[in-house]
Amino acid sequence: MTNYLRLLGTALLLSAAACHASQDAAKPAAARPAAAAPAAAAAPATAPSSATPALPRYTQSAAKSSLKFTFEQAGGATSGAFKKFNTVLLYDEKNLAASSLNVRIEIASIDTQEQERDGMLKDADLFNVAKFPAATFVASSLAKRADGGLEAVGKLTIRDITHNLRLPLTLKPTTDGLELSGKTAIKRLDYGVGQGEWKATDSVGDEVKIEYTVSLARSRS
Repeated sequence: MTNYLRLLGTALLLSAAACHASQDAAKPAAARPAAAAPAAAAAPATAPSSATPALPRYTQSAAKSSLKFTFEQAGGATSGAFKKFNTVLLYDEKNLAASSLNVRIEIASIDTQEQERDGMLKDADLFNVAKFPAATFVASSLAKRADGGLEAVGKLTIRDITHNLRLPLTLKPTTDGLELSGKTAIKRLDYGVGQGEWKATDSVGDEVKIEYTVSLARSRS
């Protein structure tokens, strides 16, 4: 009887253990916490472009351009011209501050319709072409004048002497670009054009009037 009870107890214990194991197996496995999805790689920020768009560029058509001057000699007006000069204009009417004008004049191309006078003007006491072959006007901006016109704000250099000059401009559209024109006046002695006896103004006046008409073609490059 005692052995029978022991066997019955053992059987009940085994049965309970099996039932418990069956219940544990039926339970769903605890869900593991999902791994955090890797953060999407941030797209590189696009830096704002700092490049300023290039302004329209205009270059001179020599055949249709003129640079004339007039001065007083021996009580009368004497006229002449420079036959060789080059002009480059960067121009945007909506961005005058960034517009520019660059002019180079070959002094040896001076022509007053009198060979002897041309030679005299090229000598050391006047333009001194051997030492100073070119005159330049360089303007780093354009501006509106009080009368509504334009002017190039720059510097004129003759005989290596430089002075500020506000050059009046009129710009008119043409079939292939622009026409630039205007008038101004300078003092020749301000630029050293007149050494020795040529500093006197009783024979040759100090004021020189300048008139320019320049045909400019827009560059396609």
